[in-house]
Amino acid sequence: MARDILADLDRLTDQLSELRFSLVKQASNAASDVSTSLTPHARHLARQFRSEGHNLSKAMRRNPSAATGAIVGALALGAVLTLLLGSSRSDRD
Repeated sequence: MARDILADLDRLTDQLSELRFSLVKQASNAASDVSTSLTPHARHLARQFRSEGHNLSKAMRRNPSAATGAIVGALALGAVLTLLLGSSRSDRD
């Protein structure tokens, strides 16, 4: 009886190990797929930002108060998003 239970536990341990390996492989493949699909978008965004950066700097020089307001607004929005994401993460834990 004890040998049967030990054999079952060994078999379950092997199955869990195989399942873990399979899940790690799937996660790795999914991460690779996401990376592959996001790379062209990131390059395009970087090129666009470089090309529009000059126009943005000229606009900031012409309207420093508006630029300051936009920067403060972006910082405030980032802080709010960080707080919301942090609180939702702590709720799940």
